[in-house]
Amino acid sequence: MTQGVSNGPRLVPAAGEAGPVVDRGGTALALRLAIGRDGLGIELARPATLGPIELVDLVIRLPQVRFPFDVTGGVAKFRHRRGVLERVAVELDARRLARWAEPQLRGLLGTAVCTVSIAPRPWGATVSILAGERALAFELAIVGGPDLVVVVHTARGVGLPSPATLLALQATARLAGDHAQREGARFVVTRAAEKIARVVLPDAGVRAPAGADIGLASVGEADGVLVLSFAAPAKAENVTARAEDVGPRAATLANELALLVRDGDDARFAGDLERARRLDLAALERAPRHAQIARRMAELDAHVGARAEAALAVLRGADRAASVGDLVGALLLEVGDRAGAVAAYLHEGEREPSAAVSALLHAQAARLASDPADALRWLDVAVSRAPALADLRWERAERRLAAGRLHDARADFQELEALAVGPAARFDVLRRAADIHRLRGLGSDAVVLYERALLYRPEEPATVAGLALAIAAEGRQARGATLLAQAITRAEKELLPTAWMELALGQLLGDLGDRPAGIARLRLVDDLLPEAIAARGLEGRYRAALGDAAGASFAFARLRERAGVDPAARPWLEEAATFEEARGEHALAQAHLAAALAIGADASLEARYRAVGEHIGRAAGLVVPVSTERPIVEEAPPVPAAPEELSPEEDEMRVEALTRTLQGDPTNDTVVDELVARLTRLGRGLELLALLSARLEDAPAERRAELLPHHLGVLQRLEDEARADGREMEADLFKLARESAG
Repeated sequence: MTQGVSNGPRLVPAAGEAGPVVDRGGTALALRLAIGRDGLGIELARPATLGPIELVDLVIRLPQVRFPFDVTGGVAKFRHRRGVLERVAVELDARRLARWAEPQLRGLLGTAVCTVSIAPRPWGATVSILAGERALAFELAIVGGPDLVVVVHTARGVGLPSPATLLALQATARLAGDHAQREGARFVVTRAAEKIARVVLPDAGVRAPAGADIGLASVGEADGVLVLSFAAPAKAENVTARAEDVGPRAATLANELALLVRDGDDARFAGDLERARRLDLAALERAPRHAQIARRMAELDAHVGARAEAALAVLRGADRAASVGDLVGALLLEVGDRAGAVAAYLHEGEREPSAAVSALLHAQAARLASDPADALRWLDVAVSRAPALADLRWERAERRLAAGRLHDARADFQELEALAVGPAARFDVLRRAADIHRLRGLGSDAVVLYERALLYRPEEPATVAGLALAIAAEGRQARGATLLAQAITRAEKELLPTAWMELALGQLLGDLGDRPAGIARLRLVDDLLPEAIAARGLEGRYRAALGDAAGASFAFARLRERAGVDPAARPWLEEAATFEEARGEHALAQAHLAAALAIGADASLEARYRAVGEHIGRAAGLVVPVSTERPIVEEAPPVPAAPEELSPEEDEMRVEALTRTLQGDPTNDTVVDELVARLTRLGRGLELLALLSARLEDAPAERRAELLPHHLGVLQRLEDEARADGREMEADLFKLARESAG
């Protein structure tokens, strides 16, 4: 006889049976009476869902009920009798459990989307957490006895922000919540079966049974489902031997290790990592060469202490039977052993049971490979281990394009499109693939991909701009320029960034021969944006081609001030130096070359710098000792308290020395003041303007008050000179700058 009970707070009568039924609005908990040779009992009639757990068996014995008895009325008649819990079994479906765990673990490894996979096995499971280019894997071992004990061990990962063991403990603590008590790396659920009964039975109107002596009897796995069976001592032989007498060797060893390093793991979980290492070291003295203790210490050395050599020494002195993720490879890379790091990544990737960690280890090896063929081969392995990991497919597709394997790359892009869910995701894939093809010079393929992307988001400005550039690259520059202008107009209406589009349109117009229009577009790129370096360089080039030497020199000076240590600025600085040399401004050429050397020196650039310096010296009638050192480390003569009167030639030499000193120490205000005075005396207005503009940007209020009058004065002089020479447009620019600064 069965009593149906549903899962909600509303009481309704059961059809055909006496007693209340609880409707909880979810899966019904169905109970029925069971009559056996031991008497009467209550058992589960069908499985019930409890969050991520499926309750598949529950048996309560009613020892007070003796034969004969009347079962009319079903479960409702006996629901108030105090029973004894005899048997409980639960199933944990790995796929459903992983989906439930994902929101709980969001943010553990970073801001990327979190994906969890669980691979169950008898008496344990492997848990993998993937977030972008970071992955964490760890093992769970289940230990039987009166209490259910889950032990966390063998944590490892790739690109982790914290030690793997700490992250594994944090992940398990999130999933366990208040249901388990943490003891180091052991999570203990006291009287687990009795707790399950106390959760489900009172809501079903049945009195909670006694179950203090029921314990875990067996843990099995079938088709990705973990089955935990609990039984009373008298009935345990019907399931298997008592849980404390069974279980795999690995679970026993993991439990013993957790007991050994409990204090260290408690300190680790509390965030006291230095104390955790001291306690781990004490545990290692008690258990010499223990691989898991050595792993814990090496993690702390690598992530917290920045002690790569110490971490490697600890790992070498211990057995490494289990995978350690990227720990060894990252440490070897830090100490400069690139080949060893590649070998370590591949070795760990081959034996790693977690698909996500294995895939990322092979990808790490591919990024370090010196041979493109090796890199592609290892990326093939990575994709095969984690075929749904889109980042690896993107990486392989780009490498295949670079290697000329267009058909293979196209297969990857098509697979990425197939993996994308929804129109927005497909648009993103097509747009990104189109950008990759365009940047690789495959304009015709890019055009097709851009047009397909626009089917999902018509007139999207960045996509239209990409299509315009792809069309222009295929020889239709005029059509490309028209489309690009339309994209800029629409982007401005939508308040989207347009700097890269303005830069592209300026270059396209300049290449078409309309340099004035190109310059006008390039001037719209603000100096503070990343695109400013190329914009100022192109502006200088086009102005030089138009014969506007002063405008070109000013654009190149702005480029030099913006360059910093950006490698993209170096070829522009060399072009600027060539321009200034050609018009006889060797001091400006030397300044451009010095800025290029600050980014990165090579023999040819240093030789060119020295040659310009020698020319300046000969022009001044001086013999200049030439140093083989880089100019930014040359020291200037002692700086006088106030600029002394020198000849123009000596002033020139002094300016160059002071400039090199300032490059080595940009905060030296004394050098700046003398430079301002000498550049003013020499009438080198553009250089003075560049110097003052750079100083004013980061100057405190009192220093700004000192420099601002000089800045306004030089702008006024430059404006007057430009008007006197009939360069009205340039004069207006200086006027605008002066009014903005004032």
